[in-house]
Order: sequence, then structure tokens, then C-alpha cells
Amino acid sequence: MQGIKKSHNYLKQSVKLNKLHTRIANVRNDFLHKLTSSLVKHYAYFGLENLNIKGLMKNHRLAKAISDVSFYEFKRQFQYKSDYHKREIIEADTFYPSSKTCSKCGSIKETLTLKERIYECENCGLKIDRDYNASLNLYNLIPQKIGQVLSEFTPADLTALQYDLATNNIANSKVETGIQQKNYL
Repeated sequence: MQGIKKSHNYLKQSVKLNKLHTRIANVRNDFLHKLTSSLVKHYAYFGLENLNIKGLMKNHRLAKAISDVSFYEFKRQFQYKSDYHKREIIEADTFYPSSKTCSKCGSIKETLTLKERIYECENCGLKIDRDYNASLNLYNLIPQKIGQVLSEFTPADLTALQYDLATNNIANSKVETGIQQKNYL
């Protein structure tokens, strides 16, 4: 639009849109700071997966959702807060099969597509949500790395953390904490 004078309404809408984008960025950044601070405050050891973000972005169905999550910013904030509070982060290798490994018996499933949301072990018969299974596998990496036995992890621990995030106004809504369909509040 070079050489064409922009109308006053165009400029007003442009300013309005810029303010909206700034507000969204501030809300996301605020949530990341509160989440990472809460995690570092409540726990001493963390198991994270080193994800291949560039490879994940090639899936056009997931690309927008993945870019909205800001994995790098989450990891950066988490790392500096963990270092400051002397917390330990155990990072799984990029090719560690956290979703394909059975958290009960340790057998590795050869193929597991993204459509399969339930992990079913052919060896021991375990049926579990694939993301929860992956989180248990990452959790089980922690004792191997630090050389000590940790207490048994229960889903109630995660629920308590989600409730804490909601009640202490760390998350702005029930949707952000993942408890929008539960009657905790």
C-alpha cells in the first residue's frame, strides 16, 4: 500500500489489534511464569523429554497448537528457576520411547500412532492413557539418574497441584489448570 494514505479507521484498528496481540502474549507469559514457579516451589526433581519441536511442527494438524504452547520459553524459564532454587531436571533423550514403553513391565511397543490415545501393552495387558504412561516413564527415569528411591507417585499429586494452581489464582481459569470438567471449586 505504498503511496496510499491509510485511513484513520485503519490506523485505529491496527492499534487495537496490536494491543490484543500484546495482551495475549502477556497472558501466556504470565501463565508460564506462574506455572514454572509453582512447580519449582513444590518439587525437587523433574523429568522432562527433549522434544524435536522442528519435527513436530511438520505435522500441519499440530503445528499451530505446538507453536502456541511455547515449549522453548517454558523450558528456559523452568531451567533458570530450577538452577536458582537448586532443583534437578533429568532430561530424557530425544529418541527415548516414553510413549511406547510400558510403565508397568518395561516392554517397548514397536508402533504407536498419534491416533492411539490409549496405550495397550501386549506383554502384561496394561491399558493406560498414552500421555500418562509417558509421564510415568519420565518419572521412573528420575531414580535411575539420582541414585535413590523416590516415593510412589499418585494421580492425586497432580490433582492437588492443579487445585493449588486454581485456588491460588496462579491459573486464570479452570481451563488452564485442566480441571474444567471436575467439580473441585
